[in-house]
Amino acid sequence: MGADALVLPDNKVVRAHMLAALISYWPSDPKPVESLPVVQRSLACHVSGPLRLVEIVLPEWATNCGVGGMLLVPQEAVDENHTNAELWRYTDWWLAAFLLLEGWHERVWEQEHGPIHSYSFRLTGWDERAWDRAWVNRIALFLRKWVEQVSGDEALNRIGPLSKSSVHMTHDVDAVAKTLPIRLKQCGFNLFNAARSLSRGQLRQAIDRLKKAIQFMIGQENWWGFDQLLQYEADAGIQATYHFYADKEPKNMKRWLLDPDYDITAPKERALLGQIIKYGHIIGVHPGFETWQASNQIAAQRFLIEAAAGAPVTRCRQHWLRFSWKDTWQAQDSASLALDTTLMFNDRPGFRNSSALIWQPHKPNQAGALSLRAMPTLFMDSHFYDYQPMSSSERQDAMLHWIRECRDVNGKAAILWHPHTLTRDYGWSDGFRDALSLIKESMPCR
Repeated sequence: MGADALVLPDNKVVRAHMLAALISYWPSDPKPVESLPVVQRSLACHVSGPLRLVEIVLPEWATNCGVGGMLLVPQEAVDENHTNAELWRYTDWWLAAFLLLEGWHERVWEQEHGPIHSYSFRLTGWDERAWDRAWVNRIALFLRKWVEQVSGDEALNRIGPLSKSSVHMTHDVDAVAKTLPIRLKQCGFNLFNAARSLSRGQLRQAIDRLKKAIQFMIGQENWWGFDQLLQYEADAGIQATYHFYADKEPKNMKRWLLDPDYDITAPKERALLGQIIKYGHIIGVHPGFETWQASNQIAAQRFLIEAAAGAPVTRCRQHWLRFSWKDTWQAQDSASLALDTTLMFNDRPGFRNSSALIWQPHKPNQAGALSLRAMPTLFMDSHFYDYQPMSSSERQDAMLHWIRECRDVNGKAAILWHPHTLTRDYGWSDGFRDALSLIKESMPCR
């Protein structure tokens, strides 16, 4: 094993990390959970290969913690030399939750192949069921049930009540005006979808996409629609985080095409920051395309936004979801950021690390966890328009699935909607209003 090999921490560290990460499930006293007779496995070698999941049939008293009476866990956490009905007794639940929450198989993949930068299609041979549910949260619910089964209501009361679920609306402000780079990028998406529809024999859809690409390229719509956006959220009673880009460095061709193009220090943008804060929202930083492993650049962009807003900036999401398990959170942590919501796939919605949870990520091959906290993002607007075009009802059903799963497991997660997609050029405002309504309907106690 090489000096840089990713080494799993020992059983004691794994259990301590998960007890802390899942503290919202035993907020008053974790000791009854810590005392459960969980069989902890000592792996003879480091984790390798794509993620494979095993179906664990739950005992009758815990069936409602799973899906169809089962939980899915990584195969490394299970001693499969037992009957299906008994596997739950021979599952290392701490290890299972740790491997999923910390994206351990993705970390191994990254070490061998390089960062996937949030594109799921680059993970070949993966068990994609991992992304369909918040399995880590469901494991926590199962452990609570196990405490109740072993020690009764008194022990359950001792560990404390479940926290309320929440879905947080976020916005990455990638554009405040319609620039040439954005025209080129969105036309590219429309032309790609037109070609895909044509290859499937969907001539009408292909023609519609082609028309949309032409209209988008030549249209002159004003994209400054923040007054309407702020009103939508005020009417819904929702507080959001607005992530802004800020960079004074000269741009090369790649950054000209891929980074936003506005000046956060200009009077109009500074006034917008003040307006957003006045409405009770939070300002975050949206570091540029090439900053995903550069703490000094992230910090510099954060300081620019703080100066323009006259308020602290502690939240973050990387532009284009550029992300490395090894480098990005460490860079953000070194830039003194407190909460990141980058963890999501660019090309599909879902639970990238099988969780809806705010936690402090583990520092592999080091002691302890980062000071930075991470919160996964469930979906963004383009998942339902660019990557997988849907009808209005299909889109509502898809968004409801992810939001409902977060609610059902008492989880916490974010969703992302880009402000410029509320324009007529995009026509995605109906989806945004649906998302606001679904958050309100599915989280009545929020």
